[in-house]
Amino acid sequence: MSYVLCLHRWVGRQALYERYGLEPGMQIRAICTAESAQSLPEDRLASISTLESLDDATAVIAEAQRLIELHGVPHRVVALNEGDLLNAAAIRERWGVPGDPCAWIERFRDKLTMLEVAARQAAIAILPAVSAEDPQAVQRLLAEHGYPLVLKPRCGTASRGVRILRQAQDLRLLQAPHAEPMMVQAFCAAPILHVDGWWDGERIVVLTASRYVNSCADFGPDSALGSIELDADEHERAIAEQVAALLAVFAGQREIVFHLELFDDGQTLRFLEIGARVGGAEIPFLWREVRDIDLVGIAWELQTEACSRQRDHARTRSRDGRPLHGERGAWVIGRRESPLRTELGTLYWAQEALPAGVPSGVYEGARTRLRLRSFDRPALVRDVERIFEHLAQTWSASA
Repeated sequence: MSYVLCLHRWVGRQALYERYGLEPGMQIRAICTAESAQSLPEDRLASISTLESLDDATAVIAEAQRLIELHGVPHRVVALNEGDLLNAAAIRERWGVPGDPCAWIERFRDKLTMLEVAARQAAIAILPAVSAEDPQAVQRLLAEHGYPLVLKPRCGTASRGVRILRQAQDLRLLQAPHAEPMMVQAFCAAPILHVDGWWDGERIVVLTASRYVNSCADFGPDSALGSIELDADEHERAIAEQVAALLAVFAGQREIVFHLELFDDGQTLRFLEIGARVGGAEIPFLWREVRDIDLVGIAWELQTEACSRQRDHARTRSRDGRPLHGERGAWVIGRRESPLRTELGTLYWAQEALPAGVPSGVYEGARTRLRLRSFDRPALVRDVERIFEHLAQTWSASA
């Protein structure tokens, strides 16, 4: 029986595989972890292979080879989480499976490659960056832009390993051993937006633009992360027009779901990074629960080519690049648990207490996870501010 090979690391229900289309008679063979296996639909599974970590590319490829030796080459290889995209592409290339190759994925994973592609358009400005392994290039960047600079992994996720170089002695970090290639980039202190949606190769079918509260790089044991969707106004429409120009150079004639991050100082948008995948944290849930659009399901369809049900539905739920439903969403996550003591009118979901040690993901491992929705954006802003104040006070008292 033919099958879809699926790399699956989410512990939660970001992906609703039981709803997604498959060719007749086809099932899923999943490579996952022991903790993520619980979120897979048993009735669609031909087999489950559990690994200690899907970050071990050698182990993932070895397990794929074992499955292929037993069951033949899969019909498609699917990876919906950013951390699995390159492994899925490597499997496709090695065994001749249709779908996105490594070179395509790398433009959305390698941040220096991203910048080279983004520089082909002029709608959104580019912050210069160089390889951390080129000392002369780093010195030229420093001479032009001064401190601070940003040191970060070229293919990192969830802001892991990001460091700020604020003075000359911090340059010693460049000589420290790193587990992956690093880059150095000019620093920007402007607020950060994330723009999420679906591009059909020619136009934006639907997107939302949201402003981070805090930043992903600042997310830590004593610092929460949040996001509030922007108003559907002229500023958002201007953002959408500039984003369309950027997507045209990244994915002209190619359909993608995307998660884009931009610096926004109120006058100029500056490129931070882009992923050809659904955003993390609470983003996929808000899209389904507030907007009735499943971006993860659309990503599944683009990788399997089994049907267009999720895309067809999304078109009925959007117009002129924006969701038809005018309600806005927001979310807050924190690494430490801190139950709210006051009711908030916009809060519609809060994570229950987690057992110790589960799950392991940066955002899924957050012990405080809150989702909010309202037609009144100022109310969302007010309630998110209250949540941040509560978390700061609670964590400060327990320090």
